[in-house]
Amino acid sequence: MPTSVYFNNQNATREQFLVEDLIIESIKNHGIDIYYMPRESQSTLDELFGDDPVKTYTKAYPLDMYLETSNDFEGNQEFFSKFGLEIQKEARVAVARRTFERYVPTAVRNVPKEGDLIYMPIQAKLLEIKRVEEEKNFFQAGKTAPYMYGLSIETFKYNGELFNTGIELIDAIADARAIGVDYNLAAGGAGTYDLNEIVYQGAAFANSTVRGIVSDWNIGTRVLRLRNVKGEFAANVAIKGSASFAQWTLSSSNTMEDATSDYEDNVRIETEADNILDFTEANPFGEP
Repeated sequence: MPTSVYFNNQNATREQFLVEDLIIESIKNHGIDIYYMPRESQSTLDELFGDDPVKTYTKAYPLDMYLETSNDFEGNQEFFSKFGLEIQKEARVAVARRTFERYVPTAVRNVPKEGDLIYMPIQAKLLEIKRVEEEKNFFQAGKTAPYMYGLSIETFKYNGELFNTGIELIDAIADARAIGVDYNLAAGGAGTYDLNEIVYQGAAFANSTVRGIVSDWNIGTRVLRLRNVKGEFAANVAIKGSASFAQWTLSSSNTMEDATSDYEDNVRIETEADNILDFTEANPFGEP
């Protein structure tokens, strides 16, 4: 039978504003401060794997969110799989729709998107949004748009993404996890490379095809550590700083190992393999 025209809760505009205001106030009182970082791209989407090879994060917007998973991270936690140690920590947070629209420009995002990141200063963790629930509580008082968004998040697995948000705590996390390669430079160079500046080889920076970002520079030992290396730096050619204008000639490097890791053994494996296999043969892996 039809609902009462005197108690029709599905067309209560004032009540909708009241519910929304209560949700926003509740999150502000019991929520946590986070940074929301929309994913950007510097490459074309890989249609085969459905991924963006070069992800960048250059903006971080402060928001208040409610942490629905309050006791501990969910998921499989730390476990050993056939690929080695994996860490799968999941959680759920909620953000008010009006709060999101207020602090994140609509030109950047209308709603939260999968692949975007959030940073929790209270735990100093980067977390990736895996799923966005846009139908959360949208039927209350006849509301067709959601009052808030439910976000399923998990710990972010760094894979060479570029971070330049201007917030030191966030950028430092990526810098510490980035794969680093040590380059030994010859004596007689000039200048001092700046941390996080882009270095290159070539006549001009605009036309260079070999680039990297400075993670560390020890002028005493003349060891330059670079991350996010694009191309292959050639020996006996100067490495130039795009901002510092420092210029030192590359003498040698070891691109087979991550200089920031204590567990790299690529060189040892390669050496042992050379002792077992004779690559002078036409078919070293089988019968001739």
